[in-house]
Amino acid sequence: MGAISLTGNAIYSQNINNFSGELFRVGGQRTPFLSATGGLNGGKVLQSTFWQIQAADNAVVSSKPSKGQEGNTPTEYLGRDRVAYTGVTQIFHKGVKMTYTAMATYQHQNPFDLSANIAASSDGDGTVTAADKLGLAGSNPIVDEFAEQMSLALEKVAREVEYFAFNGTFADGANVTPGAGTREMRGISEYTSLNANSDNSVAPDFIGGNIYWNGTTGNGATGSNQVLSWDAIANSLKRLYDAHAPMVQPVLCVTPKQLLDLNKELLAGSVGITGAILPRDRNLAGIDIDVIVTPFGQIGMMVIDPNIMPDNNAFILDFAFIQPVFTNIPGYGTVFVRDIDQDANAQVAKAIYMEMGYDFGPPSYHLKIAKVA
Repeated sequence: MGAISLTGNAIYSQNINNFSGELFRVGGQRTPFLSATGGLNGGKVLQSTFWQIQAADNAVVSSKPSKGQEGNTPTEYLGRDRVAYTGVTQIFHKGVKMTYTAMATYQHQNPFDLSANIAASSDGDGTVTAADKLGLAGSNPIVDEFAEQMSLALEKVAREVEYFAFNGTFADGANVTPGAGTREMRGISEYTSLNANSDNSVAPDFIGGNIYWNGTTGNGATGSNQVLSWDAIANSLKRLYDAHAPMVQPVLCVTPKQLLDLNKELLAGSVGITGAILPRDRNLAGIDIDVIVTPFGQIGMMVIDPNIMPDNNAFILDFAFIQPVFTNIPGYGTVFVRDIDQDANAQVAKAIYMEMGYDFGPPSYHLKIAKVA
């Protein structure tokens, strides 16, 4: 099945196959992370492409402190420093360009592809001709081809947002030459790696990133590429608690393969009744998610497309601190469709435009489980 490009050349009538019968979507459609964080609306709205958050490490009491004495000076003078984390909004800009003819001929099957899509001719002569492929009025579920293509373009934008939310590498677009500098949001994979310890220890004043190296104990960030296990999840949660993460709404993000590996271990009973995946009884911003039982309580579990989140990483994310950030375009808003003048070419063109990033809160509130087989 050929795909119609949403960028580049215009869509002509011969690019589109019109058929009768129910229409199904195939391929990547799910964007659970985007949906659970509010979709393409809500969140922060800025008149800037940058923002910052601050984090201050609370004074951790790890040994017996000195005691105050009546009529004496303070036992110590306290001062805690702060660090800042910078985010940036990224431009998402996708267009659809279509000829007037392509918009008009939704009742007309493509006469340039007389293939086996029709089992027999409509006039009974046994020969399939262009005339046999006409007259689909009332049968084709798509009666507005341009709107259909714009809907598919918006789905593509949503998938790209989900991809960059996990895999984006921070770029501030410092090169301001038009067309030369691009901004890229920082994804959670990079964010959890900021100043993260290179072993499985946690510093008392931990405010950096957070990585649990799967299959590694003690020093050494090599890991052993083990499958995702209940033990790795439990130790990752312990690491978050050791880092004083608030753990308000933690969700384990896994790929289908990781879920199967975890489920196989739990069904084998090697971790006992404590480790169990419960039916979907938790709702996160309209998304039903599974629940896994751990020594630290029940946490949600969300399955992410492996094309978006590779199988070699899993994440524990606190969704209470994740929100989208948009740059507001005066007179247009944050997410909008703009007209592109193509009348001189007997075409209609529109483009979806937005500038968006993600505010994850402090990086130590989340965790990446690395080195998953």
